[in-house]
Amino acid sequence: MLESVLLSSHLPSSNLPYLFAAFAVSWVVLFGYLFYVNRRQHEMRKEIARLETMLEQSQEHTDGQ
Repeated sequence: MLESVLLSSHLPSSNLPYLFAAFAVSWVVLFGYLFYVNRRQHEMRKEIARLETMLEQSQEHTDGQ
């Protein structure tokens, strides 16, 4: 009986919950990173648009003088 308990604790199927947990954590981290990158990209696009507007206004102001 002790041998069967020891053998069952070393079977690959006994590690499936740990494998699933590691897999799930990996996906959560990946999606979190993708969300962060997407948000930063959106912020950068808004900043670029704002800077382009400022540059155009500056050039119009300089051309008008």
